[in-house]
Amino acid sequence: MKKLLLPLLVLVLVLAACSNGSEDKSSKKDSEKTTYKQDSGDKVKIPKNPKRIVVLGATYAGGLKQLDANIVGVANIVDDSKVLKEKFKDVEKVDAENVESVAKLKSDLIITYNTDKNLKKMKKIAPTVAFDYAKHDYKEQHLELGKIVGKEDKAKKWVEDWEQKTKDDGKEIKDAIGADTTVSIIKDFDKKIYALGKTYGHGSEILYDSFGLKMPETVEKATKENDLADISEEELPKMAGDYVVTPVAKGSDLSFENKEIWKNTEAVQNNHTFKVDEGIYWLNDPYSLEYERKDLKEKLLNSNS
Repeated sequence: MKKLLLPLLVLVLVLAACSNGSEDKSSKKDSEKTTYKQDSGDKVKIPKNPKRIVVLGATYAGGLKQLDANIVGVANIVDDSKVLKEKFKDVEKVDAENVESVAKLKSDLIITYNTDKNLKKMKKIAPTVAFDYAKHDYKEQHLELGKIVGKEDKAKKWVEDWEQKTKDDGKEIKDAIGADTTVSIIKDFDKKIYALGKTYGHGSEILYDSFGLKMPETVEKATKENDLADISEEELPKMAGDYVVTPVAKGSDLSFENKEIWKNTEAVQNNHTFKVDEGIYWLNDPYSLEYERKDLKEKLLNSNS
């Protein structure tokens, strides 16, 4: 009996040692850090394999979700988008300005904007990456998120697939409505009317970069410096392209649509004006962009049927 017990005891000890070794390696892997260079030029030590990410910059939430990041908290503004509301239905929502609610989530990484007024406080809670939103286009931004969560290959794959898919879309659309057809994005905000530039969001990424559609020269000149132009009602006819997309939010005024000068534009006369949901369209993550891609493609193709 003793001869049998001794080998069994040795086997148990070996298995225990192996188990402890595996746990130690796993623990070590989870605690490993990497250095990330921020948009400001500063470097920050972040987890190589973050397990508890809090996303206060809502524009980065969908991208991180698409990369299967471990998100434990997200800014509650994502609920304004029916697309992201569904994606984050099981994730804790936080007020991005409430430091205490963020601290309670015991995060190991915080993603926010460089304009976050509580940035210094967030850095005391956990390693914090603060993006300069204006520094990256939507594709570059996704690649940066891939670096942060160790999913660079998946991020690159999304960009490659997106470029091919939207290139095909653009060809189909231009074949249908004409390669020289122009599109404007015009919206109201705080009782003012704005023409939006090529990188201001609200569908601009899809229309101009992805589909390769043209912007009226008047809008291009007006938005060249700030990517946004405050325009008067009298300027509407020259700012309106062959097609006009209008993002609509809760409380949007849209009183300019009742003016004769607007009603007499070719876009309105030809029924080439589309309203879109600003709650979705202000975002440019993979999930929001996919919704916008399908929505705009359908609207443009149907307008010519």
